[in-house]
Amino acid sequence: MNQNLISASLSAEDVNIINEAIATLKEKMPFLSTIQKKEVGSLFKVGTNYQPFLDLAKQTADMHPEILPGVFDMEEFAKDYALYKSMLSVAQQIGQLNESVQKALIAVGSDSIDEALEVYASVKQNKDKVPGLSVAYEAMALFFKRPRTKSADK
Repeated sequence: MNQNLISASLSAEDVNIINEAIATLKEKMPFLSTIQKKEVGSLFKVGTNYQPFLDLAKQTADMHPEILPGVFDMEEFAKDYALYKSMLSVAQQIGQLNESVQKALIAVGSDSIDEALEVYASVKQNKDKVPGLSVAYEAMALFFKRPRTKSADK
């Protein structure tokens, strides 16, 4: 039984357009690469539990700026808050897109390997009947060789 989870194609032009769109996203968000992976672990993560707190803090700061210390940078807080809200929407959409791309990649990879195994079976069956096919068989068979385990009686 042949599986065919995905039957589609992307032209070279489509791939270029997609790559250009990704480059545009990176260009529009140059701040994405400013935080190193090791730093992320130590940062407070807002998540869904603290989003209402963040909103309430922003509303309170806007309504009562007089309660904040003089060194508090209200302009920077407003800028960070606005960027967070904007990025939240972008991150959700990119997350959904990434999940869809990963699922499609798995499906089309599965389709491809299923078909490749059919090719291998045909190569294996015909390796001695078609000149030169034994070379392809030997190269393909390497993927199915299991390393020998040392016997336990040594």
